Amino acid sequence: MKKFFYFVISALLFVSCSNNQNSEGYSILGTVPADIVGKIYLQRFEDKQYTTVDSAEIANGTFTFAGSVTEPMVYAIVPSQKSQRAQVFLDNHPLHITLDEEWEVKDLKGSENSELFHRLLPQSRQGTLNIDSLVRNHPSSPVAAYFLTRELYRYDYEALKNIRSLFSDSLKNHPYIKSIDRTLASLENVQPGKPAPDFTLASANGDSISLSSLRGKYVLVDFWASWCPDCRKSNPQLVELFQKYKDKNFTLLSVSIDEEPDRWKAAIEKDGLVWSQVIDVKGWQSEVAKTYAVQWIPTGILIDPQGIILARSTEPASLEKELERILNPR
Repeated sequence: MKKFFYFVISALLFVSCSNNQNSEGYSILGTVPADIVGKIYLQRFEDKQYTTVDSAEIANGTFTFAGSVTEPMVYAIVPSQKSQRAQVFLDNHPLHITLDEEWEVKDLKGSENSELFHRLLPQSRQGTLNIDSLVRNHPSSPVAAYFLTRELYRYDYEALKNIRSLFSDSLKNHPYIKSIDRTLASLENVQPGKPAPDFTLASANGDSISLSSLRGKYVLVDFWASWCPDCRKSNPQLVELFQKYKDKNFTLLSVSIDEEPDRWKAAIEKDGLVWSQVIDVKGWQSEVAKTYAVQWIPTGILIDPQGIILARSTEPASLEKELERILNPR
């Protein structure tokens, strides 16, 4: 009898997903592998953070959520037994999903937004998604806005301003578009030729260091974190860069967005980072990182002795060419 009940619910939801585009709220019916039991959580993804908004019990291989969202956004479904998150795009429409053993969304029926997100997510993960084409073809889609927020670090100021202009005014108050606009505002203030905003943060030695205290030298500000694989891979190059130019009026200042100081200090020692190290334990909510429009780590900002920004890159060591030009003129 229970199997028949869930079959009827699934069938009704499928019809609803196909035909009802004017629901006042969402409903989620999910099917999971038989060995997944216990609680399951619904989390909203915003500002690079997941926030749990609801929970449910898995019963007979299914779970349900119901509610409403103020804006269509990316959410994640997380079982208590696993650390993986299955991402879905949730709006106020019915959604029917099937999750596999790897906790990937194997099948999905829902709104146009939900299905577009499901089709494009694999391309985004593989780095093959053409964001420019997506925005041009879907200028009114919050899904396109979301995927752009994930790729902001790939755009310089002018390119980002151009692609932002393609979005419909209907999205101007959406959180993803507001995030893009905040990034543009920050980027405008930290372009080459602009004064580098000063900041003061706690150092690994227990005191504090201000960027302005290094005035008079060329400074490469390196935003990183101990948990970031790309950062750790670039550290040996930064060590070489420091040793090569430290006697030529150059220094480094590494700004960590680690939230765990002990892990940060252990990484400093292990990677042999002997220059000034500071930390902002707010993680991605770091005001310094936001001021410098950091969307990806590592990110490097090269500053001249007068405190003027010369260049920036998501590959800090790549800025050596600029240093070579300045410090070893031919």
